[in-house]
Formats: sequence, structure tokens, C-alpha cells
Amino acid sequence: MARFTVALAALWVVRTWLLPASVLRSLPASVALALDLIGPLLAIPAVYYSWKLLAVVRRKFLWKIRRRLILAHILIAAIPVALVAVILYVSGLLFYYQLSYYLIRNQIGIHTAQIHAFNLSLNSGLQQAMSGNREGPAVLKSVLDRDARYLLGTYRTASVVLRVNDRVSGEARVYGAGNVRSDLGDYQVPGWILDQFFGLVAEDAQPGIFREAGSAKPRRGQLYLRSLIFGEFGSEMTYSLEVSVPFDGDMLDRLKAALGQDLLLADHVQNTDLNVMLQDTEILRSNILYSTFDVEGSQEAVGRPVWSMQLYPVLWSTGSEIGPSGSEILFVELSATRMLQNAFHAGNSETNVSRTILGALELVVAFFLAVELLSLIAGILLSKSITNAVHNLDRGTEFIRRGDFSHRIVVKSDDQLGALAESFNQMTEYVQTLVRERVQKERLERELEIAKEVQEQLFPKTAPRMRKMELTGLCLPARIVSGDYYDFLQFEDKGIGLALGDICGKGISAALLMANLQATLRSNVMARGTQASLGREGNGDVSGIVKVLNQQIHSLTSANKFASFFYALYDEERSTLTYCNAGHNPPLYFHAGGYRRLTVGGTVVGVFPDAEFDQDTIALRSGDVLLAYTDGIVESVNEYGEEFGEQRLIEFVQGRRDLSAEQLQKAIVDEVLLWAFEEERDDDMTLIVARFL
Repeated sequence: MARFTVALAALWVVRTWLLPASVLRSLPASVALALDLIGPLLAIPAVYYSWKLLAVVRRKFLWKIRRRLILAHILIAAIPVALVAVILYVSGLLFYYQLSYYLIRNQIGIHTAQIHAFNLSLNSGLQQAMSGNREGPAVLKSVLDRDARYLLGTYRTASVVLRVNDRVSGEARVYGAGNVRSDLGDYQVPGWILDQFFGLVAEDAQPGIFREAGSAKPRRGQLYLRSLIFGEFGSEMTYSLEVSVPFDGDMLDRLKAALGQDLLLADHVQNTDLNVMLQDTEILRSNILYSTFDVEGSQEAVGRPVWSMQLYPVLWSTGSEIGPSGSEILFVELSATRMLQNAFHAGNSETNVSRTILGALELVVAFFLAVELLSLIAGILLSKSITNAVHNLDRGTEFIRRGDFSHRIVVKSDDQLGALAESFNQMTEYVQTLVRERVQKERLERELEIAKEVQEQLFPKTAPRMRKMELTGLCLPARIVSGDYYDFLQFEDKGIGLALGDICGKGISAALLMANLQATLRSNVMARGTQASLGREGNGDVSGIVKVLNQQIHSLTSANKFASFFYALYDEERSTLTYCNAGHNPPLYFHAGGYRRLTVGGTVVGVFPDAEFDQDTIALRSGDVLLAYTDGIVESVNEYGEEFGEQRLIEFVQGRRDLSAEQLQKAIVDEVLLWAFEEERDDDMTLIVARFL
């Protein structure tokens, strides 16, 4: 690079100072072009040596901490002011956008709730009209037209569609009110709606049935606030009742009245990935569907800045949410003044309170600038004392790096830097101890991992397959090892024993007692054999097994160790379930008439050696579901400290009894984990699900 630079410099001097202009003009074109390129080529060595010079300055001048601190304090005096201003601006911009978005979504939710409430009221009116009415479906149209007037009085562009299905004849009648076509014979309800629905939708299934208010033409745009419910008129007729309010100019006017800002609804507008876009109405003019001001005739419309906000409606044909690329976009006027004027009284800016706050803000700014100046001076004065301590620490770390832990730093000051030096001296004494402790900790962690692998082998790998029962089980430990226990004990092809327990305590001690409980139970059951376990009548001596288990656990463990335990015996030939509950959370047995809690049994095992236990037998029916669980399921808490609870579990399972055992287990676990606030659980979660076929 040096030779290249010297050669270029020499050629540049010759061309600039030594060669006359007449000689330059007489040179061939190629030579003249080469001489003209000398100047641009000199930029290469200029950049190279500038970088080298910067590296030398940085290495020589900024190597010392003292000089770096002085430079840092100089920068500290100016940069924080600019950063604070930028942060305040960006934070205010973000707050303004989020507040606008929240207010709009809140207003949309309020209107949606009002529309759904009207739909429910209209549904009640139709039920009353059909109750004891001899005219039959003929009265529905008059009731629909009468009650729809209340909705159209509030939302003049709304529409109501009633579809009545005759189960006997298979015919369907469709009645409409409001801004819909008179001929609705092709009207259909999407199949993805099973119960009821209300929210913001994008109409893509049958957009042609809706029209503008007072016009026979189809409505422009496709967004609606919609409510759909189902019902029955006796046992012969079912019906669907749909109320739709278009997201049009009237709705934008309502949002403007609540928000205080102009709005526009547009489609086919390219949006950014951040969903925040600053545009003017000239860009949107050809794409605007509705607006709260005259875009074409208003001079203020040109160049008006607006936010873009995604509404994320539901696609009516499929029920899936539309992403940013396929939805209409709502644009909100970028005017914090109008929004704040709508939220606060206009005269607040002239009150004594506002003037007092403004004066306090000026004092804070002045104080901030004074502190910045003082910090610059104090930083320069303190740099020397700080750098001396850093130098001593640097020398000390060199000794530590070489493995010499006998080196000590001389403490010269009675301040935090001196305390830091003393801490460094203490650190060198503790390093070897910490190394030994780390080795020991790693060994313990390896042993825990081995314990976890061993315990996983104790749980059933798969549930036994039965002809009349679907069975599945799951244990989610809160820590590395679990104190919960579940097991399946199969008696040839005649039946199966179901065991579920919750050991007192956590960690290794609970895991050891869990292994002891499993071994004791299996040894007792195997000793009795299949015939003794099932019994002559299929109910078995379940309580006897639990009683023996209680005596053995009490004799093998300390007095403060116990376990709640549930044991049940399923006889497939007789379709019965005999159980004994030893102080465990009552399992839930769901049947066609409801559910029952399996509570018959006694106290926990391992506390009282002479405790007595009872048993009960249940006759099973096809479609019944047995749910046994530990307290980690129902005692899982959300961010507000509210437990999931047994009642919520009951309601959740009752609505999903038609699922398979594995599907129901997955649904319960997903729901509980979604409910839980903390990622690290406080208790183990164990679950057994049995569905009888």
C-alpha cells in the first residue's frame, strides 16, 4: 500500500504541477483518461490510512481508562438530553396510537354487544309469539318486521334474517327485515358456527343479499358487526336468527362522536409490517369506502396525516381471522389535540393547576441541566481515583489468570473502591471453594437426572387396551422428579386396576415414597392374584388392598409422611367399577344424568395404622367418563391468584364428553396450562381419563 500511495502521489504531482496544459491536450485519449483517474484512486489510500490513524489514536489515547472516562463524561453531558427527548417522543407516539386503537376497539365491542343484546331480545319475542300460536310460522314475519323497527331506529342500515327449518318436511323458510333483498331463498348459515356468534366479520359468503339503505344496489364494502344465534320452536322446527349492521359511514360517525377524530375505511391499501403507516388522503382517495368528512370537496382533506389500524375481522365463510394482507383498513386522523379535547374539558389548559404543573416542569428541566453540568465536573475529578483502583484490579486479575491465588491488593481508601479491593481479596480465597462446590453440584444434578429417568420407567409407558374402555394417563412433574403416582394393573383380559396417589412433600423424598407406594401396591395385588382381586361378583376387595397398603406405608415411613390415594378395580365382564378413596381429591364420574364425586373410602394412607376403609361399586354405561386427578390440576392459579377449581373442571369436561379419552386428556391439560400464570408450577399435575364404550 505504501508503494502504491507514493506512485499515485508522484503521478498526481507530475500531472498537476509539472506537465503544461498544451502537453496534456496532445496526449492520447487513453493516457489522458489514466491521468484523470489518479485523483479518484487517491481516495483508496486516504481511507486506508485514515482508518489506521484512527486505530493508533484509539490504541494510544484511549487505552487508559482515565481518558476514556473523561471522554465519556463529555458525551454524557449532551447525549442523554437528546435520548430523553427521543424516548419521550417515541413513547408519546406509541401511547397515542395504542390509546386510539383501544378506544376504537372498545367502541366496536360496545356496538357489537348492543347488537347481540337486541338479537337475544328479538329471539325472546319470537319464542313468545310461537308459544301456543295456532297460525304457525306465518306469524314470524309480522313479529320480525315489528321488532326490527327498534333496531333500524338505532342502526338504520341494519338487517335481520330469520331462517326456519322444518324437521318434518325438510323445507326452509327465510324472512328478512331491513336492508336485505326480498328474495332470500338462497340464504345459508356457515357450517363452522355451532352455538352462537357475535363480532366483526367480513362477508364473503353471500354479499349480494345486502344492499345500501334506501337502494336496491348491493352494499359497497364487506365488513359487518354481526350476531347469530340458534333456537327451536318445539320439536318440529329449528331456526337461525342473524342481525347484521354494516361497518359503513354511519358506524364511522358513531366512532368519531366517541373518539373526536375523523376516520376513513379503505381497501386494497398496501400496509407496512409494523401496522403503523403515515399517509395522506391523496394516496387513499381511490380506495376509500367510507369517511367522516368529504374527501373530494374538503380542502383540509389533502395532506391530512392518518394512522392505519387493522381490524382483524372473521371471514364469514370459514370462521378464520383475516390477516393484515386481506382485510379492510381503518385510518384514524393523526391529531392528539382533537382526541385530548374530546377526553378532557377544553378550558383545562388555562387553569391555575395547569400553570402550576408547567412551572414545575420548567424547574425540573433546569435542575436536570444543572445536574448534567455538575456531573461533568465531578466525573472529571473522580476519574483519577477510579482509574487507580481499576489499575490495581487489572494487576490482580493477571495473577489470578496465572493461577496465583495468594496475591492481595493493597487497600488504600476507605470507600466503595476500597471495599471493592477487599472483595477482590476475599474472592481469591473463595475461588477454590467455589470450584469444589461446583463439581459437587454438577454431580448432584447428574444424579437427579438419573433419578428422573428411573422414575419415568415406573410410570406406565402405554395404557392397556380394553374392549369396552379407552384409558390414558399423564404425569407432569413440577420439578425434576415427581411426588405424584399413577398406575394401571391389568388382570389378564378380565379387568384392570387404576391407581392414583399424591405424596406429601416435594422433590427426592416424595419421589422415593412414590416408588415405595408403587412397589407395595403391586406386591399386594400380585400376591392376591387375578381371581382374588376381581372377586366372585366382580367388585373385589378394593378396600382390603388399601387397608394393607396403609399399614405397610405406616410401618415403612416416618410419622410425618403420608399420601392421598385412590384405587379402583374395573371389571370388563360385568361393566362395573369398584373403588376406594383414601383422602384423595374425589375423582369425577360423568354419566348421562350428570356427574358424581367418588368419595367413599377413608383417610390418607400412612398416618393411622388401624384405619378402616370402605368401598363402593358403580355400574358403568356406554359414554360414561371417569376423571381422576391430583390437586395440581384444580389448584393451578392464574395471574390474579384465582384457582382453576373443581367446578370449572366439571363444566369443562361436561362440554366435551364426546371426545376420546386421549383427546379429553389433552384438552384438560392445555386448558389448565393456559390458565396457569407462572411458567414453573407449584405442584405436580397427574391425570387419568377413562371413557367407557
